[in-house]
Amino acid sequence: MSNVWNGLQNSDMEQINELIGVSLGKSTTKAPKQPKAKRSSGVVTHFNDERGFEFIRSGSSRIFFHVSNLHDDMDTAIIPAGTRVTFEESTDKAGRPCAVNIKSN
Repeated sequence: MSNVWNGLQNSDMEQINELIGVSLGKSTTKAPKQPKAKRSSGVVTHFNDERGFEFIRSGSSRIFFHVSNLHDDMDTAIIPAGTRVTFEESTDKAGRPCAVNIKSN
């Protein structure tokens, strides 16, 4: 006859649940909502096809972006100067301001 462990029963399990919580691995609180990213608008002013970067004029500032930061629905082959776009502001690896998630209007 082999001994088979059937787990803890009733009061033993209640004591364990009090110590570790009823739902192991799940929080009973909701994660805080992430603020919606602020989108800005501008116009593409320069495109370097060889190196894959561009600049957007937004108000009086000029902001850099790389084609890898274009939204999925944009064609990365040609983005002519004068194209109106919206974007989110971020920073690159060096901490410089750049545009990400760029979408055409």
